[in-house]
Amino acid sequence: MRLAPGPLVSLSGRIRALWHVALGLRGRRLAWAALAAAVILVLPFWLADRPPISSRGRPTTGRFVGRSAPEATLAPTDYRAAAPEGTPAVPWARRVLRQATFDIELGDVEGAIARLTELVEAAGGYVADTQTHADGAGVLRATVTAYVPPAAFSRTVRDLEPLGRITARRIAGQDVSEEFVDLEARVRNLERHEAQLLGFMARAQKVTDLLALETELARVRGEIERLTGRLRFLRARTEMAAVRVNLVRVGAAAPAEGLLARARERVREAFVAGWQAAFDVAVGLAALAAQGSPLAVPAGLGWALYRRLRRQPASPPPAVTA
Repeated sequence: MRLAPGPLVSLSGRIRALWHVALGLRGRRLAWAALAAAVILVLPFWLADRPPISSRGRPTTGRFVGRSAPEATLAPTDYRAAAPEGTPAVPWARRVLRQATFDIELGDVEGAIARLTELVEAAGGYVADTQTHADGAGVLRATVTAYVPPAAFSRTVRDLEPLGRITARRIAGQDVSEEFVDLEARVRNLERHEAQLLGFMARAQKVTDLLALETELARVRGEIERLTGRLRFLRARTEMAAVRVNLVRVGAAAPAEGLLARARERVREAFVAGWQAAFDVAVGLAALAAQGSPLAVPAGLGWALYRRLRRQPASPPPAVTA
């Protein structure tokens, strides 16, 4: 009897087929030998189909079990759970230094200052500095420095255009986010170092150790103060955008008045320059006299000796005897 071709689907089917083959053989001893050979041949395949003992009774999600589950997928990993404590879940805010500078020509400087103040205060900002002066030609000039929230920066810049004729405009932005984050990390590290130094000082027993620790502690605290000051500056400058406006009044003064003003200014400058030159000469002479004062005493003694020798009469020649 021959085995039918094709795979054997189960252990019992394989053993049954081999048993029928063994029954056809002559002799009981040959039958048991064939049965033992069948068990030896089939046992490895049966063990291969069994799951490992360590995995019995456990869920197989995300694991490959033998060769029967090649399609199993790994469970997704939650990387947020592995993040260290204190790590923010949201990205840090970007910090940008914004600044705008305008040069505007107009006819009413005082009115423009009032209008600019209204625009800045309506945007939630404030005017930090206002300077007004007249130059040598009698032209009134003013400089206004204001700060507005970053959200109102673009709107404030647009509202400046109706004030007058803009002759120069500069809008700049500097991203300091990386510097800000780096400074915060350095401050945290220095604060931890400061705490360690304080712990060492509490356990130190030698005076030399205490002095060395105090020196290092003073250095660390100074560095913390410096970095903290820089952080405060960046925080304040990024929370408000700077707007600087230079105002110039045009068309208000007549040409004759401008010429007279320039002439008066030139006369005043020449008068001041003359007195300054005379004062410089007097100071130079006084300095020269002070430098030569150590030589005055020897020079006076020499002059007195010279005068005395000059006044003495010459001695008469000796008489000649015959």
